[in-house]
Amino acid sequence: MSAGRDMSEYVEPFQDMAVVAWLEAAGIDATLPSPDRVYDAYLGGSHNTAIDRAFVDKVEQILPPIKPLARNNRSFLRRAVKEAGVTGITQFLDIGSGAPTVGNVHEIALRANPDAHVVYVDSNTIAVQSSLIKLQEQNVTDRVTMIQEDLRNPDGILDHPRTRALIDFDKPVCLQMVALLHFIGDDDNPADLIAHYRSRLAPGSLLVMSHLASDDATQEQKDQVATFVDAYRNTTTRLCTRTKAELERLFDGWELQDPGIVHLQDWRPDNPVDREPSAYHLAWCGVGRKP
Repeated sequence: MSAGRDMSEYVEPFQDMAVVAWLEAAGIDATLPSPDRVYDAYLGGSHNTAIDRAFVDKVEQILPPIKPLARNNRSFLRRAVKEAGVTGITQFLDIGSGAPTVGNVHEIALRANPDAHVVYVDSNTIAVQSSLIKLQEQNVTDRVTMIQEDLRNPDGILDHPRTRALIDFDKPVCLQMVALLHFIGDDDNPADLIAHYRSRLAPGSLLVMSHLASDDATQEQKDQVATFVDAYRNTTTRLCTRTKAELERLFDGWELQDPGIVHLQDWRPDNPVDREPSAYHLAWCGVGRKP
């Protein structure tokens, strides 16, 4: 074997075997792509399978800027976490965090404040198991943990023993629902869910949200997004879009922080950003503060 040979053809099958083994042990259907693992694949992570990557290849044909969109979303998350730290918040609750990727919330928060506490939440077994392993390897489990729960069970998240061990709800918390609510349909009453979380948080807490959208896009992009949403019918969950006005209504009861509801690249950019139209108009984001 030559020293310069591409090893991906050897690594990926072993990677898939480990991931699939985890899924099968947890009783999860590994024959369907999972949004958590698909998002990891968008970002170039390793916690996905050949089925997930095949779905990503299909999606890129439908919505070519999906990977830049995922990266822009990750960059927004990074900036929001940094801004929360600037305000003095040291507690972070990241719901729908997915599998571990470079630039996780705890890595950003702990760089800003070594005493920061982070609780990750996800309903996906593989995301939870792999995150717990990574946190143990990083020796940060005294400040960072991961629990398996669903956004639609707020008390199960907020009252979980591991959450209570790390987060003091008498102090402000940065609550994150980044690229999450487009998996929550109107039938699940997202506004009521968010209001319930807000009722449990201290004044000064922040809500960080981003959401897939197409209302500000060209007609061609609207059609692409509609086909993209339809493609998720063949995964373990469903997908929806919301308009800027609809996302703003989900911030009812929160004080929107400047610059309000904007596209991902426009939320307090700290570096020159790429506003290339193919990815620019495909998501809204914002940060709200509890009065």
